[in-house]
Amino acid sequence: MSKTMRLSDAEQEAIRQKAIEINKLLINKGHPPLKDSELVHKILAKAVPCVQLSKDGEIILEGL
Repeated sequence: MSKTMRLSDAEQEAIRQKAIEINKLLINKGHPPLKDSELVHKILAKAVPCVQLSKDGEIILEGL
């Protein structure tokens, strides 16, 4: 699998906005902010084990 993944402009913006939101919360709790890429790695580490296929063939996240 490729180490590089292309994201649409909308996906990039959604990650940027979520990073801003999370980093404000982290800073308020006295933690250092995360880079966008670090946030994506943490999200993937939590989400990938939960990915399932529904009976309808839809990708879903179970157990989050």
